[in-house]
Amino acid sequence: MANIMVTGATGLLGRAVVKSLSASHTVTGTGFSRAAEGILRLDLTDADAVAAAVAEIAPQVIVHCAAERRPDVSAQNPDAAKALNLSATEALCQAAKACGAWLIYISTDYVFDGTEAPYAEDAAPNPVNFYGETKLMGEQAVTRLLPESAILRLPILYGEVERLSESAVLVLIEQLLDYQKQGVDDWAVRRPTSTADIAEAIKGMIAKHVEGEKISGIYHFSAAETMTKHGMVVALAEVLGKDSGHLIAQSSPTDTAKRPKDCTLSCKRLEALGLLNTRPFRVAAAEALTASAAALARAGK
Repeated sequence: MANIMVTGATGLLGRAVVKSLSASHTVTGTGFSRAAEGILRLDLTDADAVAAAVAEIAPQVIVHCAAERRPDVSAQNPDAAKALNLSATEALCQAAKACGAWLIYISTDYVFDGTEAPYAEDAAPNPVNFYGETKLMGEQAVTRLLPESAILRLPILYGEVERLSESAVLVLIEQLLDYQKQGVDDWAVRRPTSTADIAEAIKGMIAKHVEGEKISGIYHFSAAETMTKHGMVVALAEVLGKDSGHLIAQSSPTDTAKRPKDCTLSCKRLEALGLLNTRPFRVAAAEALTASAAALARAGK
């Protein structure tokens, strides 16, 4: 059993990580705007507060899930995005170093430009938007300050949600239930991945670290199915038994901030460790939707 701190524990991935780890470890989850009972309220952009919290918790492991993950919001408010994705990461690394904690930094496939997929763990990053730039800066800070730590890059995520907008995948259901003819991106290629599956991989990484195996450097985790957002929403419609005929596939980019076309990840390092276990999209999405019944009910109104 390890003493573990999870940042972003009120978010989509953080909740899944806390749930998975709590069965066999002592876990302290931190959050800020949505911190509630059982979650430590911590402003990660306050370096002094971060240092004090880490010193008090004295974690053996920190899983850093907190981030500004929205490319459009990052472009509109770059200072805030950089404060959370870079400055907060630097403060957390300094605090981890002071107490001897090992850290897993959650990063993104958006550190790549989408022109030469699939991307191996040692492929050269070249982000095309500010969000990807700040996450790459965070990676570089982790590598510089905590060279024995692990960086885990992830693709687009879905899982149990409190509201559909938490997931760039499940939010598509709002368009599905709108029943007005509208376009959905059929240009960018992604691999939607379950947060529950990722959480189990993180649990496995921590177990190997605790057992003394060296787990450091860059790792990739991704499901196997390649889909556009239009393909995702059609699959979600099938899971829900809904008609998707009103959703028109658009063959050109539709987002405000630039996105890479195909940043598919190769996941050989985790596969070699026996930690690349993923489920088919329709199976894991059906589970996520069942667990998110309240959010789904609100979307249908």
